[in-house]
Amino acid sequence: MHASRFRSAPAAASALALATGLLTLSASVQAQSISVKPGLWASASVNTLNGRKMPTIFDINGALTPQQKTSLAAAMAKAGLPTGGNPHLDCQQSSEFALPKPQSVDDCTTQVKPGDATSGSFTMSCKSATASGMGAGTYQVTDKSSATIKVAFKGTTAQGMPLTYESTSVHKWIGSDCSAPPPGIDPSLMDLMR
Repeated sequence: MHASRFRSAPAAASALALATGLLTLSASVQAQSISVKPGLWASASVNTLNGRKMPTIFDINGALTPQQKTSLAAAMAKAGLPTGGNPHLDCQQSSEFALPKPQSVDDCTTQVKPGDATSGSFTMSCKSATASGMGAGTYQVTDKSSATIKVAFKGTTAQGMPLTYESTSVHKWIGSDCSAPPPGIDPSLMDLMR
């Protein structure tokens, strides 16, 4: 059982890398730009690979003290981020988030279908040496201060094993100062979350 899990790990990692690359693109999928608030943004992604929730910083033994876990979970809940998601901080320098044209990213070709100035959908076709498949997703930005991205991917590994990846990522504007930790966050966690 451990050996088969180990053999599929490179394919899973490849699919995850493809999906992660797509998440980066999917937050910005049009040939224009989306107006957002500049400053510190917090996000959390809940990801599943082949029906199993992928580990987050909360699941890694020794990554956080019990007090840090409690503090981080409470701060995420206060910000409206999904419980159990993998937290991340990012500094948005501009009030306009530039949206790239559809392009090939990390072995994925993406087609974007903007719905309006703040939302849209996309499809992707991915093929690499370790995995291939098709996926689709949506993105929605609300009030320049909140965004949700959803991705679903189905394919196979190079060994012919089925591969499914799903992700929901929620992004929230925290404040204009990128150096100030979000309320309730231990300042020592800032570097870990970037």
